[in-house]
Amino acid sequence: MATASGEEYANSLSYNGISNEETDQTTTISPSDAVAYDRQSLSRSMSRASSQSTDDIKITTTSHETNGNTNHHNGEVGDDRQLGGGSAQFMENTSLLDPVSDSNVNVSTNVLSSDNVSIQNDVQDKSPLHTAQNGIINTVPNLAAVIPDTGASAHTESTAKPSETLPVPSATEASSATKTMPQTPGTPAPRSRLPNDTIGILEDRIKEDPRGDLQAWLSLVEEHKKRGKKDEARKVYERFISVFPAAAEVWVAYIQLENESGDRHATDRILDRVLLSTPYLPLWSTYLDHIRRYNNLTTDADGQARQIIHRAYDIALKHVGLDKESGKLWQDYVNFIKAAPGTIGGSNWQDQQKMDSLREVYRRAVSVPHQFTNLLWKEYDGFEMSLNKTTVSPKALNDDRKDADTRYQARKFLQDQSPAYMSARSSYIELQNITRNLRRTSLPILPPAPGFAGDVEYMEQLNIWKRWIQWEKDDPLVLKQDEIASYRARVGFVYKHALMAMRFWPELWCDASDFCFTNEMESEGSAFLAQGIAANPESCLLAFKQADRIEYSTANENGDNSALSRGNAVREPYKNVLDTLYDLISKVKNRETQEIARIEATFVASSESLANGDKDEDDNDVNDQDEDDRKEKQKKEQIEAVKSAHVAQTTLLTKTISHVWIALMRAMRRVQGKGKVNDVVPGLRGTFSDARKRGRINSDVYVAAALIEFHCYDVETGKKIFERGLKLFPEDEAFALEYIKHLVANNDHTNARVVFETAVNKLAQKPETLVKAKPLYAYFHSFESQYGELTQIMKLEKRMRDLFPDDPTLAAFSRRFVEKGFDPTEARPIISPAAQTKPKVIQSIENGTTETDSPPRVIQTAPSPKRPLPLDDSDTDSGRPPKIARGTREVSPLKGAAGRRLDQQKRNQPPQPMPQINSHPIPVTPLPPPLPRDVMFLLSIIPKAETYHATKFNPEALVKLIRETHIPTHISQLPHPPAGRGPPPQPPPPQPMPMPMPQYQQNPPMQQMHHAQYGGQYPGVYLQFLSSIS
Repeated sequence: MATASGEEYANSLSYNGISNEETDQTTTISPSDAVAYDRQSLSRSMSRASSQSTDDIKITTTSHETNGNTNHHNGEVGDDRQLGGGSAQFMENTSLLDPVSDSNVNVSTNVLSSDNVSIQNDVQDKSPLHTAQNGIINTVPNLAAVIPDTGASAHTESTAKPSETLPVPSATEASSATKTMPQTPGTPAPRSRLPNDTIGILEDRIKEDPRGDLQAWLSLVEEHKKRGKKDEARKVYERFISVFPAAAEVWVAYIQLENESGDRHATDRILDRVLLSTPYLPLWSTYLDHIRRYNNLTTDADGQARQIIHRAYDIALKHVGLDKESGKLWQDYVNFIKAAPGTIGGSNWQDQQKMDSLREVYRRAVSVPHQFTNLLWKEYDGFEMSLNKTTVSPKALNDDRKDADTRYQARKFLQDQSPAYMSARSSYIELQNITRNLRRTSLPILPPAPGFAGDVEYMEQLNIWKRWIQWEKDDPLVLKQDEIASYRARVGFVYKHALMAMRFWPELWCDASDFCFTNEMESEGSAFLAQGIAANPESCLLAFKQADRIEYSTANENGDNSALSRGNAVREPYKNVLDTLYDLISKVKNRETQEIARIEATFVASSESLANGDKDEDDNDVNDQDEDDRKEKQKKEQIEAVKSAHVAQTTLLTKTISHVWIALMRAMRRVQGKGKVNDVVPGLRGTFSDARKRGRINSDVYVAAALIEFHCYDVETGKKIFERGLKLFPEDEAFALEYIKHLVANNDHTNARVVFETAVNKLAQKPETLVKAKPLYAYFHSFESQYGELTQIMKLEKRMRDLFPDDPTLAAFSRRFVEKGFDPTEARPIISPAAQTKPKVIQSIENGTTETDSPPRVIQTAPSPKRPLPLDDSDTDSGRPPKIARGTREVSPLKGAAGRRLDQQKRNQPPQPMPQINSHPIPVTPLPPPLPRDVMFLLSIIPKAETYHATKFNPEALVKLIRETHIPTHISQLPHPPAGRGPPPQPPPPQPMPMPMPQYQQNPPMQQMHHAQYGGQYPGVYLQFLSSIS
């Protein structure tokens, strides 16, 4: 800083806890220089320590700052979480299919309550063997309660109640199941396995990329199955579903594995874990098959098995009956009710109950858009109409009035349900069009990076899912007003299916939670956020969303205890995403080390193979040296490419981490205020100190902290942070520019010039950093142009010309006067409208030129079918100028006098001499008469055939169709409709077309064209003309 103020800022820097990590990213200052500077700052600040208040932020670097935090250099987390330490456990036994309870049977039309679409559910009994889906424990039907025990060991009874709700676990616990311990940066390249070690190779692939290498997981399971190692396959399944808990297809395969083993209770436990939280149609079909397998209807004497299956169908349709592919499930349910005891239309209670159940299922089925909607409506219509006479007594059958009333009642049922059926039928057609190219899968893949393989296909699938979701939100079934629960259930159902396939797209999780929060579904929205964070622990979007939700929903009370507890709750999502991002940096470093080790090992092996090989007698040392130099150069290029790629990834992660710290500082300021360093309530200042201690931050954090201090708390503290950042990031032009803008905004022009000179002089010392000074020169040139002296402006422009000689001098001069995007030096006022604003006129065709002076276009014509060919050469022999076919000259779009003058000029031109060979004239075949002028002009402006990319018609086939099509000329030629049975009468033979009436023409020399002249066919020349225009 200039003058005494700069010295005072430097002497008052007294922040504690700075580490070398602050200089690890963008600064090039050496560690020794930083330590020397910090020791000088320490010695100068010790004399002032007694006069500082306890609220001041201390920036002085101590010996602990320099040497005590090197363990953070590799992104290690202070409180390392153990692998799988926070995984939630699954629940074994909770019953929603209790045979003694009939309260679960819901036959309302297309209604799915919010309880049935909740994502977090109840749990009490936990097992340490399995983890719950997405870190959220779900209450699922206890299949042991509905399957009669046939001698196998029974389950332990659960005391969980269906109405209880388990709190959503933290994102740390939810994401820990998928987290792996980072390797040290010095890890060498892994040893290569033998080619026949299939399982070991697949395990290495999974260890290296658990979320990306989906095929390795599936191949490993199949390999264990092929070798008969079912226990190993089960372990792989458990590991897989801890990473992909919503992969319903793998859950189905897991259940099939247990069914093949005959372990019924293992199947029950798997279904208990996944069923209610996964609305996947094949999964629920597997569940129904499992229920029907162990509830035999043929030996069901007391009806207990039928009751269980009935409730299982009802629960399944509540969860997956909304699917557009659920028509088969609805039809099976209808057939199941039809096969129940009782007679439809009977008089006893069992018959009436069967009729009411069947009617209710039909109404629900025809209200849902699926592939069997039309079929079930026809069945329902027949069902209602068949009750006309069976639902009344024999005495009433003779009563016409009562019979009419019964028929009227059936029609009334159909009319009441008809609007819902019509909406469902039309909606299914729309839905099929929307989802035509959709690949419905529950095996998610990571989104490809833009510009790489698969990115277009991935975004196409994502857009289809978004269109389906938006279609459901638009409410085409008109449920929002009267059946709001059904509307919410349908939208939530599509969101769940979309998130099965697009699990690693955070924006979709955020949209789902927003929909729930805006539709009074708080628990579902919170569950969506928790599951999304478990699936995408590195997502800043979901972490910020959850933190804002916690901050908004918690009360802001007075007192340190309230601020502490509220701050810890808000801080938790930020802490989790920071831990993940720091781990990613460690993995990137480790991956870089391994790839470089592989490259070096490959070249070493190649060199050894060449050294052990036989050499020809002509080999010499010069060739060997050239070959070694070439390989060494190739190796360096590959290593540099690997380093460049990983530097780009590390830079992106560093910038992301910095902005997460900025968001956390702002949140802590709102919740805990200014705070203190190393205090129980850290607030803004404690969070800033934590960010600097942990490292891997760039200058953006210092800019944000300085501006918050300046605008909210202490102006001098903000200046100190800026000054400290300038020392740590001397080659960061973005930071220097922000600092200069801040000083200019606060009318501190002297210090702004000092900072500018300091920054540009530092950048100008190295040729590779000189280009970074351009933004600084551009901004300061604009500032001096507006508020400085002309001599200063001239000096600055001279420096810019010397440093950047390639930049135009005039551009630098004109930039002085640019204001709000307008450059007055480039304005071109109109002096003479008559001379400067003449309209562009296309030159007349009479002059034979166009605006581009292109040669006139000559169109080759073909004879018209409406005019005969000339029969003789009488016109040529008469001495008059020969008539020129209109197709042989340029077609003029001009009409009136201009067109007639052009035609007359061309007619008066002398005829071209006939070509000769050996003094003998070559006879020239006269061209056929052309088409009318308007037709020729239309054909001249139609684009050529090669410009069309759509389907082209076949001119020969088209002409043949027109020629051979029989068009009756009288009503007597129309074929008679068939009467009675037998084949229809044959149409009459084609009649010859009558002779057309002569038409008067304005050209007397042209002869009339008769139909018989062509024998019903167009000449080949005209077919060629049609081909040329198609």
